[in-house]
Amino acid sequence: MKIYQPSNVAPSQGAAILAVSSLVSGVAIGSATAFISKFIYFIVLFPLGMGFGTGALLGVAVKKGKIRNPSIALGLGVLGGVVAYGSLMYGQYINFQQETERIMQSEYNLTDKKQVADQINAVLQQETGDLGFVGFLKFSAKQGTSISRGSSKLKLNDTFTYLLWLIELGIVGFLAASIPFGAASEPFNEDGNDWYGEKQRIGSATEEYKDQLIQLLNNDDIAGAAALLSSQPDLPLPRIDVYGMTCATAANSDSVITVNYVSLNAKKQVESKKLLEGLLSESQRSQLVPQIPVQPNESNEA
Repeated sequence: MKIYQPSNVAPSQGAAILAVSSLVSGVAIGSATAFISKFIYFIVLFPLGMGFGTGALLGVAVKKGKIRNPSIALGLGVLGGVVAYGSLMYGQYINFQQETERIMQSEYNLTDKKQVADQINAVLQQETGDLGFVGFLKFSAKQGTSISRGSSKLKLNDTFTYLLWLIELGIVGFLAASIPFGAASEPFNEDGNDWYGEKQRIGSATEEYKDQLIQLLNNDDIAGAAALLSSQPDLPLPRIDVYGMTCATAANSDSVITVNYVSLNAKKQVESKKLLEGLLSESQRSQLVPQIPVQPNESNEA
């Protein structure tokens, strides 16, 4: 059995779509979060949502654009995460300007926007030595970050505020990059120019046959591996489950075979761990299972 490796192909149109999606989704999600932060903001939790939202959108773009290059997906995912968090911080800078302008209008009857902007920059330069967005970041860090937990409140100084921002940026960037990276790493059929369809169960084996089954598959002894499998769906745990995937647009091409180890974790929850994933030719597939039905693939509609 051949081990599946992504082809690292990234169609120019698909890469362009992914790049635009990275920028647009980052700006949209970051700006929306900045608006919500005017009313409420949960440290770490909001960055988790930002990263997941950006990553999910980029994962869809990877699938639609047929990006099979995990490195490109990873890089543009990181870009999307940085843009998202940067848009959040810049949105908070705009919130700061608007709130300061409101205070100056109500308390000092100062309505000229240029004068208000000059006053804001004068304060920022006096407090931090910098103007504009950079001055705002330094000023915000200098003010510190308050963390409330129940009736207690902890205030972080500027050093720990910078560290908190870095952690949040890491969370957003990690999720925004890991989701499209995973999508680009999924099996793609180059003959059919399409993603493989849904997994279909082939059979299961008891735990005692785990090493033997993997060895037989790696040695291309498909008939021997098939002899170890049972069609019984409810073998006791732990067990080995074997799944197959085919491509609707290339039914006679290679199939993807996945071997999972299924067991109960410490919380008595069923968990599955991938042990092996590889490709079988049409003739090898017929030895492992009489027929793996070909299911239509959603990406065919794209």
